[in-house]
Amino acid sequence: MTKVISLCFCLLFVLTSCSLSSSAITDTQKASLNSIDLISIDNGSTPITVETVPDITSLEVSSNAYDHKPVFNMVRGHRDVRISASKHMVRIFNLANTPVITVRVPLHYEGDLRINSSSGKVQINHIQSNLWVNGTSGSIDINADRILSNIHLVSTSGNITLNVMEENPNVNWTMESRSGRRSHSFDLQQISDNKHTSKGTTGQGKYQVHIRTKSGNISIQ
Repeated sequence: MTKVISLCFCLLFVLTSCSLSSSAITDTQKASLNSIDLISIDNGSTPITVETVPDITSLEVSSNAYDHKPVFNMVRGHRDVRISASKHMVRIFNLANTPVITVRVPLHYEGDLRINSSSGKVQINHIQSNLWVNGTSGSIDINADRILSNIHLVSTSGNITLNVMEENPNVNWTMESRSGRRSHSFDLQQISDNKHTSKGTTGQGKYQVHIRTKSGNISIQ
């Protein structure tokens, strides 16, 4: 039985190696956001970057892959756009050439953004939409010039990092972790702090930023 399993692994490795291209194959799809109030993303274990871009008029999703297989599916509904990572077994044996998904959101989009991730890394830049991210073990990293929306981030064991360029964001902060470390660089007002939860405000506390992990670390800077 062990020999059969070993042979299957070897065959999968050979098939994976043979299917690789010498350069990444790029796939780009676009979708109008007229009447859309929700962008839903399920990236699974595929790393993803989401960024708000001022010089585009529609949602743009692109990917790079070396194995000639689709990386994502995109479906536009009546009120939402759903993006999901494709699953291909051979990619498990080719971690050095893991595909990457990039989502570019127009600056004028005023709807919500929801991301479900398992072990894939989530990178978000210049977000201005109401944001929900649910992760398991992959890291969640966010770079924000200013906080202009509500942000809810949840992870089981992945670390969550929020970098904010604004000196005094208008935020009501909540950070929760069962066993992970919590740190921030802001001078919080109305502070409430205990073993598992830290709360406080900066500015007038207009927007809600709620970050929760089980064992992952939380860092706000």
